Amino acid sequence: MSKINPGSNLNEDNDVKTGSPNMLDFDIPEPKELGKGKFQCPVCDNTYSSREDYISHALVRHQINPQPFSKESSMPKNRQALNSVNYENGFHFFIEPGKYTGITATSLNEFAKDLGTIPVESVKFHFQRKDYQRWFIDILGEEELAKRIDVIEVTSTYSGEDLRMTLSKVVQARIAELNQTSE
Repeated sequence: MSKINPGSNLNEDNDVKTGSPNMLDFDIPEPKELGKGKFQCPVCDNTYSSREDYISHALVRHQINPQPFSKESSMPKNRQALNSVNYENGFHFFIEPGKYTGITATSLNEFAKDLGTIPVESVKFHFQRKDYQRWFIDILGEEELAKRIDVIEVTSTYSGEDLRMTLSKVVQARIAELNQTSE
């Protein structure tokens, strides 16, 4: 399987430096080009209307050689949820596909802090896609928090700031619980 590196500091021809010199590399599978600007994910067969949309999807779902939460670890599960993960497995906040905020949380505590400062568009974007729940389960092994986020319902009278505050309260409450049980 070929792969692409959306975090590279080189353009597609690998001849011109672009972006930040400190930007980290992420390896994701090369999409299938379907023509007319359409790209298909080789892993899950979803179709995207731009390469950027595909890259956003693949960064969240299909990074090559990720180091997610290990169920075989001897550390108690509740302690793992409080630990930091490497940057590549952190939660990368986007406003929309292809539009990274520059903010990445590498722990549940960092996530809670960042949730209070990221643009409200990012809060809504990830909530609608259930990205928070996937990260909590797949990377932190925190199924309980994912279940609590799943039951949050957003109505038309619910503002983005209301959603931010609700998410923040749920995450902070779970962190407090985890801190109590890990002592």
